Amino acid sequence: MTQSSKIKIHIAHGDPLVAAGLAVSLQRQPDFEAYVLPAGNLSSAIASDLPRPDVVVADYDSGMRLITSAGAKSHRVVILTHSDGEARIRDALEQGARGYLLLGCSLRDLFDGLRSVRAGGLAIGPLVAGRVAEWMTHRALTRREGDILREMMLGRSNKRIAMELNVAIGTVKTHVKSVLDKLHAASRTEAVAIAQRRGILQDDREYPPSVPGVARIVARPGKRESSGDSKWPRLEHRFTDAVKSGLAP
Repeated sequence: MTQSSKIKIHIAHGDPLVAAGLAVSLQRQPDFEAYVLPAGNLSSAIASDLPRPDVVVADYDSGMRLITSAGAKSHRVVILTHSDGEARIRDALEQGARGYLLLGCSLRDLFDGLRSVRAGGLAIGPLVAGRVAEWMTHRALTRREGDILREMMLGRSNKRIAMELNVAIGTVKTHVKSVLDKLHAASRTEAVAIAQRRGILQDDREYPPSVPGVARIVARPGKRESSGDSKWPRLEHRFTDAVKSGLAP
């Protein structure tokens, strides 16, 4: 296999140990060429003297910054993260991420996923696929219902929620009932438990902001081994097509 025919992977992961491990593992495959990008301006780093990437592997925050700054069509971004929440998965795929894998997945799943993305498919792990299926079969919460749910998670009463959101108590009661119905919960406690399990609400930043000025690390080839809301309808078709074609579990 010639150097030019290899799949070029740029690694933009916020955890340096994960990034280094990925680079070493990818370079051991005969069809991958991996580069670890510096923290900071990822778009500039990708546009530097490095070969243009076929796929970018990134943590959630770095991947989303790259997608929103460069446009989803500019780079094939695969998110590799520990976050399995429904809200994060939904946002990443709707914004244009071509894959969403969880830390702890097998190297084979990772390699096959990157090859699939390079070929125009998707890379979605089994648990992520389950989250997507769950999200497709449930009614989404409105923005206001999400606000109410956050207050419920803090254990606040209807009266306190009304004060915090500056709405009438009757309005709060109506939204609480709607939240319970949509989550198929019999009580506020059960609704909170379901929301936490599914990761319905967006959580905090995955990693601290990147520190600029970190030197670039380029993984060198080593020993070769054989591989052991308006956007939703479009995403639904992509996911369904990927399942039918065998590109997603």
